Amino acid sequence: MATPTLDQFLSEINRITLSKDSSQLSQYLVIEPPYAPSYNTIINELRKAFPKGNNDSDTTLEKKITKAVKVIDGGDDVEVASWSAFSRFMVLYFGFLRDVDVGNLLETFGLLSEVLQKANSALQNQTHGITILDTVISYSRMFARLAMGLDKKPELIAHLTTTSSGGDDSGPRETLPERAANIIRYAFVACLNDRSGTSTSGIDRTGTPEGKKRGIYVLANLCLKILFACRKTRGAAQIFENIFVLSPPLGAYPKAQRVTYLYYLGRFLWANGHAYRAQKALQQAWKECHGQCLQQRRLILIFLISANMVCGRFPSEQMFARPEAYGLRERFQPLCKYIAKGDIVGFRRHLDIGSEHYAWFSGYRLDLQLRNRCEVFVWRSICRKTFILHGDPGNPEARKAPTFDLKDVLAIFRWQETVYATLPGASQPDNYIDPDFVGIVDEPIGEDALDLPDMNNIHSKMTALIHQGLLGGYISFARDKFAIQGAKLKGALAAGFPNAWKTIEARADDEVPGWKLETSGPAFGGGVVRLSGARPVGLS
Repeated sequence: MATPTLDQFLSEINRITLSKDSSQLSQYLVIEPPYAPSYNTIINELRKAFPKGNNDSDTTLEKKITKAVKVIDGGDDVEVASWSAFSRFMVLYFGFLRDVDVGNLLETFGLLSEVLQKANSALQNQTHGITILDTVISYSRMFARLAMGLDKKPELIAHLTTTSSGGDDSGPRETLPERAANIIRYAFVACLNDRSGTSTSGIDRTGTPEGKKRGIYVLANLCLKILFACRKTRGAAQIFENIFVLSPPLGAYPKAQRVTYLYYLGRFLWANGHAYRAQKALQQAWKECHGQCLQQRRLILIFLISANMVCGRFPSEQMFARPEAYGLRERFQPLCKYIAKGDIVGFRRHLDIGSEHYAWFSGYRLDLQLRNRCEVFVWRSICRKTFILHGDPGNPEARKAPTFDLKDVLAIFRWQETVYATLPGASQPDNYIDPDFVGIVDEPIGEDALDLPDMNNIHSKMTALIHQGLLGGYISFARDKFAIQGAKLKGALAAGFPNAWKTIEARADDEVPGWKLETSGPAFGGGVVRLSGARPVGLS
């Protein structure tokens, strides 16, 4: 059966592949509906000449493709490497056009998954793989959108989970988004391992990435977008590690790719407790993000403010006045005020489950880190207020250090814990006891029922603050006092309560793992990411 439009299309594909025009090939190999009239004609020809379900259709179609596209078998030049993976990819591409039903998302996902895997195989070719790079990137974008869309419809994908190995029902399961990220990750690794360029650094004389290495960050960002959207971030660690070892410097890539990558790197570091490193990555992402991209700048800013607060640097009024910070003042400013006042009750209740702000903080997964890691600044403020209001300023001339009594600190903590345990509007702590257990044992009443801090708890808190450099001095355990050191040179407040941000900054390591700032010599000489022993995303 004659297929004139298909034949003409293959002739154009032959011309494009011979010239290695990756961008034009991507424009021809469209996969996302609606299709242009010429593609609808090709689809009709495919359905008539190579119908679905005919065992010989794929074989016959592949022979037709191989005959038309010369690079597949190397052409007439025996010195030219063959590209057999491209013919198998083209068979699946035409099969996708012929069979896809965009109304059936699961079927579309399965078909696109097969097409992208074959495209990844074609990308591996050292001679011709660069030609299909833009096509792989385009398909990966669509694949990522489809995977994230299906993840929001759990009723459609509940039956698609698979065990990690051997059909063991007790093993961890790979979710559909993780499966999608793994498929895109193969293309990402192919770009990392590319050695087709002339420079060992992967950067040409103009400062741009060579060959397939230009696809590293755009593919990595797609993987990260899937993993973060579906909250499967543990799979991101290997991506950051591979980039840190094998990628050209981040600065060689387009600004949009840099901003996206640093945003996800910052979020990953934040989620894993590295607040200082997170704020460095997020600060650079926010700095480079275009001023008109308010939604993106707002997302970055939310995590940037949180990471900075954990490091002791609080947002200013000028920050809250920015367009992208609209609505953030009522979220973060009360926390800053509670920390400055030493108000444990207000600080905790602002982040508690019953708070009007809890859903917002929890939605961004900020609540636990802010509460657990910023409360130490509340402790420090309590100590500072205690010293200012009731401390002994000392006498530098008599070599008497400024001190404050830890019994006063204990009293403040016990009072605040009692207030916190009391429901708002109630006059006493909530000491509810289930009626079934009344009378079984002697129930403590009032403060006795609360787990209030004692002096050992205060010693522990003070020791933690000293160890972190947030207090300057030492504890007199015999007298239950805290003595400030260095007051003669700096003054009591400056010596006893040094600037938290400067203290944390001075102790931190400037290197941010995952952020490739400059080329490292040995890694590019022979480093290769091998997938034989690599764990798929989400599996251990």
